Amino acid sequence: MTDGPEDVAADADEIAYLLDAVNRYTNVRLTSADVTHTFGGVRPLYDDNAASPSAVTRDYVFDIDGGQDRPPLLSVFGGKITTYRRLAEHALERLRPFAPGLGPAWTAGSHLPGGDMPNADFSSFLNGFQRNHPWLPAPLARHYARLYGTRAGRLLDGARSIADLGQHFGGTLYEREVAYLRAWEWARRAEDVLERRTKHGLHLGASARTALAEQVMAGAP
Repeated sequence: MTDGPEDVAADADEIAYLLDAVNRYTNVRLTSADVTHTFGGVRPLYDDNAASPSAVTRDYVFDIDGGQDRPPLLSVFGGKITTYRRLAEHALERLRPFAPGLGPAWTAGSHLPGGDMPNADFSSFLNGFQRNHPWLPAPLARHYARLYGTRAGRLLDGARSIADLGQHFGGTLYEREVAYLRAWEWARRAEDVLERRTKHGLHLGASARTALAEQVMAGAP
């Protein structure tokens, strides 16, 4: 039991459970000493009085509170990433009585940010991206193309060399990407950059994490 969502972490039993699952398929038996990184997630589920946590519905449930003299407050319980678009459409439908000027649903045929690649052909996009930025090392070009798609050009706007990417924190993380995440993806803390927007945190040591935290918390652009 924890005091709040911010305190959630993987405990010893959960780590052992995952290690047992992995060890069924490995020749070398892994132990907790081999674990270099852990994280815990919080998933809000609707209390439907199920007999056990595993039986609780994973469907999303809306609760809306508001009235003639009060603005609406819509609470969403449950749901998962694979249903996010339908959830958003349904949420707006629930809010329509409070905002009758809302237009019809439109997201079914729209691209995700950076996903507007011709024919959805990532390989061709990557080849073109590398031709347009020949100074980028191949791993870095693939990283930008894979994470940001057609928006990678916005990230690199004006850059002509590795030096233009700014401070190198380690791996494929440069100051230019941090600035992009702050400006366009609402990153405010080092954890936002390292864990939530990317997986750079899996490849950086303590000193790099500290340097990034100091920069981000100092309000770097």
